[in-house]
Amino acid sequence: MDKLANLNFNLGKMLGGNPTKKSLVFQSLLNGEDITLDVCSFEEVLPYSLLSIPISTITPHDNVWIASSMLSRIADVTNTLVVIEDEFPIGTISANEIIDGLQKRPTSEFFSENITKIMNADFYIDSRTVNIKGILDRMGKSQNPFSIIQNDKTSFSQFSIRQTLEIGALCKTDFGAGSFEKRRIASFKRDDTIKDVIEKLKKEQSEFVMLEDEFSFVNHEIILEKLKELSNTQNENIVNLSASTLKAITPVLISEKLSISEICKIMINAKYPCVMTSDRLITPRDVLDVLCKEG
Repeated sequence: MDKLANLNFNLGKMLGGNPTKKSLVFQSLLNGEDITLDVCSFEEVLPYSLLSIPISTITPHDNVWIASSMLSRIADVTNTLVVIEDEFPIGTISANEIIDGLQKRPTSEFFSENITKIMNADFYIDSRTVNIKGILDRMGKSQNPFSIIQNDKTSFSQFSIRQTLEIGALCKTDFGAGSFEKRRIASFKRDDTIKDVIEKLKKEQSEFVMLEDEFSFVNHEIILEKLKELSNTQNENIVNLSASTLKAITPVLISEKLSISEICKIMINAKYPCVMTSDRLITPRDVLDVLCKEG
């Protein structure tokens, strides 16, 4: 080790850091230079078109069935609806809120209830000039990573976990699939009930649960899709139906050498984005975690 390298190594130890650690690097859209997320805004990383995706809105007079139907239709764009009253956001609705509400009242009548009873009033409105690292860190701690971007007094855009895939796709790094953290994935059996699957998702605070002995998975959105179909039935307790009726998905199998940029490009257009190596499942939440930790 030469003197300069030795000096840098010792300085890194003194400061409690890792002198060889490299941040994720992106090319600035404003000047073409390499930048890191901690010093840039949305406009430096994301094209204007991706900053201007309008929020998907619903009114406080609508019911849960309408919200469920809308979420199914827009699943390939976002997983969150924004409740608008007098041209301003007052809450958000995702599959999480609907399923949480259904656990408390597990009958088809629940879908006739007003959405204001279950909407999440704890949400954020950000400026499009906000520091991107700050908003990613906040989203990483949220159960439903979503933020509203205010363009002007009555115009709003969305920044959902799907946009983190757009950011990851622009990343210039050799950080690969094999570097993602391995996470324990809970499993369920075909003879479990839908209620069992919901409880496992909640207990593990996970995006997906795996069908036992198979490489297929179920998430909140897939469960909601099925429950919406059952909302017109006369079942006393629709969550007690068999989990075998859920349409589990099989992720795209990828190489461990695939970069984070290539991984994100695969997931961007998927309705239920996820990929899998031989020993780990990678989802948008994992990409968000990497952007928070490494960016």
